[in-house]
Amino acid sequence: MGSSGALALWLWHYMSKRAFLLTALVALVLLAAYAASLPPVFVRYAIDRGVAAGSLEGVLLYSALTVAMTAASGVTNFLARYVSAGYAQEVTHRIRLEAFESVLRKYLGFFDKSSVGQLISRITNDSERVASFLSDRLRMITNAVGLLAFSAYNMFGLQPQLSAIAVSSMVLVVAVYARYASIIRPLYDSIRHQLGVLASLTTNNLVGIKTVKGLNIVGSEMERFGRENEKFAEMNVRAARVRAFYGHSTALVLGISSALVIFYGAYAIERGELTVGGLAMFLTYIAALSRPLNMLGFSIADVQRALASAKRLYELTSSEEVVRESPDALALERVEGSLSFVNVSFTYPSGRRALNRVNLEVRSGEKVLIVGPPGSGKSTLLKLVMRFYEPDEGAILLDGIDVRDVKLSSLRMHVGYVPQEPFIFNGTIYENIVLGNPNVVMDDVVRAAEVAKIRDFIESLPWRFETLVGERGVNLSGGQRQRIAIARALVRNPKVLLLDDPVANLDAETERALLEDLKEILRGRTVIIVTQRLSLVPLADRIVVMNDGEVVEEGTHEELVRRRGLYYRLYTSMVGGDAKG
Repeated sequence: MGSSGALALWLWHYMSKRAFLLTALVALVLLAAYAASLPPVFVRYAIDRGVAAGSLEGVLLYSALTVAMTAASGVTNFLARYVSAGYAQEVTHRIRLEAFESVLRKYLGFFDKSSVGQLISRITNDSERVASFLSDRLRMITNAVGLLAFSAYNMFGLQPQLSAIAVSSMVLVVAVYARYASIIRPLYDSIRHQLGVLASLTTNNLVGIKTVKGLNIVGSEMERFGRENEKFAEMNVRAARVRAFYGHSTALVLGISSALVIFYGAYAIERGELTVGGLAMFLTYIAALSRPLNMLGFSIADVQRALASAKRLYELTSSEEVVRESPDALALERVEGSLSFVNVSFTYPSGRRALNRVNLEVRSGEKVLIVGPPGSGKSTLLKLVMRFYEPDEGAILLDGIDVRDVKLSSLRMHVGYVPQEPFIFNGTIYENIVLGNPNVVMDDVVRAAEVAKIRDFIESLPWRFETLVGERGVNLSGGQRQRIAIARALVRNPKVLLLDDPVANLDAETERALLEDLKEILRGRTVIIVTQRLSLVPLADRIVVMNDGEVVEEGTHEELVRRRGLYYRLYTSMVGGDAKG
């Protein structure tokens, strides 16, 4: 099946979830269209059976029927608007929810090559575009097509030749708009993409505002944004030019159609094939249908925009770039905490080789420090344990079980992970600690905070655990953010704890305090600490040295210093002078 067919099936999957509402919507719209198609017929009868026959009663009767049908059309259109709005929100609620869930389930490699601004635009703007289509454009298209069909039936029943002229002009209008759609769709695709570029630039600059100001790059960032903004404006101008040209083209077609209908209608009246009321009916139809035709034309353009948005959402939800969970994956009740890396190799989506056949054993309860130059693959090991990525080759075993055979929820319950730059959400301290653990009781939160050596600070605050921390934890120091992140990992009481350079962003005094507290925090757990700062050496039972994605040395601090290898060079470069084991 082609991509268009797959997209149609994907969209229908959501639309058919509320088939009753969709059926009711179509029925109401067609009923409104039928009612709206009758007034021109009553105009004909009012002239032929009322005015021409000198019957005031006839004029009043058909005038009243015209008002009644107009009112009926208005009422059913109101109901259709109400139903379509509810239907659209229910459908797009599901789409938006699944798109958001899909993004959260992607593996980290997806985010390495995806812009945050583009993803935000897809989940919010694109889903809103689909909602607008289902709420308004779907109803308008159905109404216009129904009105055209009912009107054509009435016209051909009266005078086929004149009907052919009128309907041909309408077909020409549709053809003009079909051409319009084929031109405008790629333009709108480009506009949506460029809007994502602008959103990404804005997000990056606002999130990194301290860096922007600190590096004095406000001017260059403004220039960069200005260039992209200018591209966006030019694209919109081109789209506006196309809209304006084709909008006036249809007005010209309808004007010529009216002139031809008058000319041929007068000829038909002269030959006795048409009445004056019949000609008035045709002219009334052309006037009445001009607005639905315009709506149909603009709706066609919006269909293209909605399809472009739906396509981006479809690609997002159908992308296979997720960490798969085996159907028979295990839920581990108890973990001893041993970890084995067996011939593990991994290459990032960018093509950078991070690990090359790494073999490493970590015993239960052991504290292992992994050091090495930047880019040596240290942090990648931790990410593979957590299954943020999947290894290209080899396996990672937890208590002898391949982590790919363990349920993700179970794996991440027993293995705690604290990233180098822990993210603190805008909310309370309590909410940040219990994140992802809704069943945790307050005693567990307090205990985790106490073990992480952050409880005394929290208790000193006026609102204690209910204190708001601000966007990205702006109201906290670096050390406090780090400790809250540790408490977040400890609240599950994991047997295995992975720390990615926990002191990298701390000042010397905070680092010393955290190092002292880490001795208690790590007690009784299997721990892997990744770092470039050798101040953490006293915490380790064993040190593993990595370089270029491979394990090149292992042993205690004293053993590695005596070997005078890479570790010795790293150590002496930090402490200065000649180090002795």
